[in-house]
Amino acid sequence: MSIIQIMLSADFLTALFVYALLILLTLPCFHKIHRVLGNSVLEWGWEHIAAPLLRTLLMIVFISLSYPAIFGLSEAPAFSELLLDSDNRFTLLLNFLFLITLLFTLLPVIGERNELVLPIQAIVACSLLFSWLARAKGLTEIKYWPGMATIICISVLALVSYCLSIRLSYKFGEIVDRRFNVSDSAALTSQAFVLFAQSPAILLYSAALGRQLA
Repeated sequence: MSIIQIMLSADFLTALFVYALLILLTLPCFHKIHRVLGNSVLEWGWEHIAAPLLRTLLMIVFISLSYPAIFGLSEAPAFSELLLDSDNRFTLLLNFLFLITLLFTLLPVIGERNELVLPIQAIVACSLLFSWLARAKGLTEIKYWPGMATIICISVLALVSYCLSIRLSYKFGEIVDRRFNVSDSAALTSQAFVLFAQSPAILLYSAALGRQLA
């Protein structure tokens, strides 16, 4: 499948819709938690542990729903089958993605922009999932480096789409704030916009992995 075919596939569109819906459903919860906790130690725990864990679980939901289309495949072993093949695969996936999110929040300046970690999470999740898929398919040699040309395309697409998605998310966030009487919803909605806008960049990488099984 081409990048356009993957983006228009039922699996991928469903994954994007569910991810965006879950983000919107959590908006009132995030607003209430911030209001209750205030500037306390508990808020720090929420921002640096609970919230990153929630974002990690949302990313796993997205990857599971978009699989196997995210690799440009129409048929493949079930997602649950790949995870259950070993006792610690789900734990490994969860820990890797959570650690990335947790460490990112500790970075100065950019650590406050949670949406920046989404493409990194997605690429790491795709790499892990593909390693299990390749093993199930009997592929022994896996190349995770897609080539310099692909890396350049991914970087350019990621940068351009990020700038566009942030502008759109803040416009949409203002509408949500007025409609539901909440504040700072752009911080959450930006995650859905960024994931959607950076889908082509993520798919360039995942499709490059999937071609090894063609």
